[in-house]
Amino acid sequence: MTKQNNININMSWDKEVIAAEQKSERSLLIDLTGEGDLKTKHKERPPVNLAIVIDCSGSMEGAPIEAAKSAAKQITEKLTQKDRLSIVTFDSEIETHFSNIRMDESGTSYAQGVISEIYIRGMTNLSGGWFEGARCATQAIDEGLFNDGFVVVLSDGMANRGITHPKELLMHASELSSRGIQTTSIGIGAHYSPLQLDALAEGGQGRLHDTETAEDIIDVVLGELGEIGNTIAKNVKLHIQYPRSVELKCLSKLKGEKSNNYYNIDIGNLLLNQTRAVALLTEIFAQPLGQSISFEVHATWDDINTGERLESKVASSSIKVVSLDEADSVKINTKVVQKVADLWEASLAYEAMMFNEEGHFDMASSLFESNKLSYNMIIDPLDDKNKRLDRFQSAHKKVNSPWTGRSKRASINMSKKMMMGESSLLKRDTGEWYDEIK
Repeated sequence: MTKQNNININMSWDKEVIAAEQKSERSLLIDLTGEGDLKTKHKERPPVNLAIVIDCSGSMEGAPIEAAKSAAKQITEKLTQKDRLSIVTFDSEIETHFSNIRMDESGTSYAQGVISEIYIRGMTNLSGGWFEGARCATQAIDEGLFNDGFVVVLSDGMANRGITHPKELLMHASELSSRGIQTTSIGIGAHYSPLQLDALAEGGQGRLHDTETAEDIIDVVLGELGEIGNTIAKNVKLHIQYPRSVELKCLSKLKGEKSNNYYNIDIGNLLLNQTRAVALLTEIFAQPLGQSISFEVHATWDDINTGERLESKVASSSIKVVSLDEADSVKINTKVVQKVADLWEASLAYEAMMFNEEGHFDMASSLFESNKLSYNMIIDPLDDKNKRLDRFQSAHKKVNSPWTGRSKRASINMSKKMMMGESSLLKRDTGEWYDEIK
């Protein structure tokens, strides 16, 4: 009998007590783990409805376009006759080279020939190319061939035609995501716009990848395709019920809304055996001795087969209100603090670097300034607090002035993956985001 896919929730506090009659702060770590039939890992990858959208604007001339073409050709060799492929290119104009061809021997040969003929032209209409790739994937859905589609955008530059504002791109990507179209963005080299490409990926329930070579591109695309068969839950939401005497702050940069003492947080898709961590800072108003502060958490998601909205079991946890002496005697759970600090640090760095990318150096700097005191308080019990403070100060200094190049792109990408609990999918060692903050 096949085990029904489920999401297991675990709640961990830095300390499960607070002192009576005084305002307190506690860190809460919530882990969501995708559970299901382990045999699904060994099943054949499900057929994929793939659209590859390639930037062929002037900035792609040379190594970038050759890397993109080489990667696209090699990807065709990894597809099967059950898969369908579309190839779209964009510069000032949009060109659909072919749409939804079956990747049998003939289709693969044809696709490779077409890809070989792609050449460099004009400006960068990113949105136009992406819309056309999404249209191709949607057509296959409308024809009843697939339930969903996968768009991969390859670009080395900044869009200067069509829709260019990240918020608009995110909105459109979110709309198409609700129709089953996932978007993954692959930035090539040192000059692509992480603002624009990440907006497509975030709205499209996909990921932004930072690459340099054809091998990098192949790694991430094949890695993404391999994960399609391991997705067990789509559009996951975390629902936190908390008392009126508590204020909650999500330290991870995740979309969420508060309503009637519920905090509803968008998690995205979840893979089999993948754990997504959400870090929260709880501010608890002064409470009388003997009181218990209760929290309840559950998740909802779309079933990958039926589309039915499912719900997890409720996980609950409480903070006890004790005397000051008793509260002081309880040891801090440093493993929780370390994870919370890692997630918060990566989130602050990511958001600050995006402000920097927009040229808002003052906003990037103030983000670190406004969170410095709380961050210092959280990491105080850790043995490596001095090293963390040095990183914090280095990142603060780095985002306070113009910053360009590969180091910034790599840092943005790695910090985003850290805060989202995502793997890089690259075979080469990419290190940590703060390795680039020098």
